[in-house]
Amino acid sequence: MNYYERPTPLHEQANAETMQLFAEHLKQFKANCDALHSIETNLSVTANDAARAVLQSSGRIIQTDDGTQWQHAIDLTNITSVCHRRTAAGLEFAVVECLPLKSGETKEVLNSGHDVREVLQAFTRDQRQVLNLWKDDVKVQVREHINEKYPRQDMCIVVESFEIKMARDIARRETLAQNHSHGVRI
Repeated sequence: MNYYERPTPLHEQANAETMQLFAEHLKQFKANCDALHSIETNLSVTANDAARAVLQSSGRIIQTDDGTQWQHAIDLTNITSVCHRRTAAGLEFAVVECLPLKSGETKEVLNSGHDVREVLQAFTRDQRQVLNLWKDDVKVQVREHINEKYPRQDMCIVVESFEIKMARDIARRETLAQNHSHGVRI
């Protein structure tokens, strides 16, 4: 099929059904893209807030699954926080993820280091990779759904339009974050 041609009524129907079926995936994906964008846009402020929290030392203690204790500094998302602890090598920062599961909460260090800004940059870089993996996973699910529902029909345009929607969300937020952090020269 030539992708510059107008979609057929069957393509439009399949696209509408797929968007409805995967609406929750898209909603969660967009929320995660927005959260990442917010962290990237406010990285300097977030790093300063985390460093200031060290001076206050009033955060709750979070013990990760490996037994290490961290002092909570600030929340990044509803499941991730910047934490800190004192070590023989000096002050250490970490992004800690607390996942509430039916079997109990897991607490894992995602990134750590002595420079809070570098820790946050590593976290956002890793999260961007996670978003790309998530996009690819959803694309596979969409393709499987379309192939089951419309066997022997060329529905690549529907799968690709879904993938493009998610890729644009990632790219738009990445571009906005880069423009904000580096400035735009005219």
